[in-house]
Amino acid sequence: MIEVHRVKAFMLRHAYEILATFDRKLDIIFWPTVDLLIFGLLSVYIQRLNVGANVAAAIIGGLILWSLVYNIQRDISVTLLEDMWSRNLFNLFATPLKVSEMLMGTLILSLLKAMVTISFTTFLAWQLFDLNLLSLGLVLAFYILNLFVFGWAFGCLTASIIFRFGARVQIFAWSLLAVLYPVSGVFYPLSTLPAALARIAQFLPISYVFEGLRELILHQRLPPPSDFVWIVGLNVIYLAMGVLVFVQGFKNAKQRGWFIHPI
Repeated sequence: MIEVHRVKAFMLRHAYEILATFDRKLDIIFWPTVDLLIFGLLSVYIQRLNVGANVAAAIIGGLILWSLVYNIQRDISVTLLEDMWSRNLFNLFATPLKVSEMLMGTLILSLLKAMVTISFTTFLAWQLFDLNLLSLGLVLAFYILNLFVFGWAFGCLTASIIFRFGARVQIFAWSLLAVLYPVSGVFYPLSTLPAALARIAQFLPISYVFEGLRELILHQRLPPPSDFVWIVGLNVIYLAMGVLVFVQGFKNAKQRGWFIHPI
């Protein structure tokens, strides 16, 4: 059974680290802001070329939501890496902390940090580029919720790879999600993809999210109901798989004594 006080203790340990380190604060606010300014100003320039109404808004909106899913999956892996770098994993699991409590604390912590990031970038986009994503209403809330779920699933996968291969693959915490960048339709319609890549995109819930967001901004049309079903169905599968491989990766690392020598 999950004990709430142990989940809180795990979160508090990483909250103190965020407050005490400059680079962790940069991850939450600074880099998402830099991305927003670069792509936002580029989008305004594209808009002035008269390529179509609301193209800039669609690009900025896609960027904000991509930053959200990227930060969520990265934070899950980096939380594990921080304990690995500080040689704290052995101490952590010498306590009564369970893997389920560690996972729960990590997911909640990533949720809180991502909410700070998306709140700030959404406000900045409204002030600088007159883009009010909140005007999309409940559909936006649905998309954000499912981006959280997919980010958690992918973050669990990345963490399980780190459990298995250690510090040799720590770069995956920042780079593995990038393999989905070209096929997710963040900045362009999925119809522009080659046939082989388009088939891959059909099995990514985030591709339906970005396609639906673009349809809402550019044409003020809701996507077909089947898209919502695909998003939820795929996310349920991916989250279940992500948690499973995370737990299996943890068990494998424990059997190998990796927590004592996390290399």
